[in-house]
Amino acid sequence: MSTSKDKTADIETFFLQDSLSHLLHRAQQMAATQSASALRTAGVTLRQFSVLAAASQEDQPSQSRLVELTGIDRSTLADMLQRMEQSGLIERTKSAEDGRAKSVSLTESGTEALSVAAPAVREADLVLINMLAKNRRASFMDLLNTLIDGPSSKAADEAREDKKSKKKAKGKKSKDKPKGKKAKDKKASKKEKA
Repeated sequence: MSTSKDKTADIETFFLQDSLSHLLHRAQQMAATQSASALRTAGVTLRQFSVLAAASQEDQPSQSRLVELTGIDRSTLADMLQRMEQSGLIERTKSAEDGRAKSVSLTESGTEALSVAAPAVREADLVLINMLAKNRRASFMDLLNTLIDGPSSKAADEAREDKKSKKKAKGKKSKDKPKGKKAKDKKASKKEKA
């Protein structure tokens, strides 16, 4: 009878301390713990705080824009906004630009909750960032933003540009070499016109 130990003997050991997704999850847990008590005082969750902060950044952003700013998926955000509206933190109105879209704005209660929570979240952020050496803080934030930006990150932009230039080069080569009957007919037609 084989044991689980026998089955894992051939598998390369997986060290959690070398896993980016695990480390990011642990860092997020630390950040949430740092902010939790301050957010309880304000009466909002971390996600609600994100929505309030994002909605205060722009003048009446649409729900779609809040998805972009917060990273919260569309259906979860729609549910959250409904509950936040019912609890008096936000107000949704028809967008002036698009009648199908809804604009989100903070109510007086939402503004108050944000004003209580924001300084505490800033303080929690400082506690976390101060764990890093001063000369690493800016690059750490840049790296996190690069990860979050994903496809719009510099590396992805460079990869797309490289792919485009290879495609152009390939297209140029294919123009130099006529293919098939249509290409031969075009070439013959051009010679006749000349």
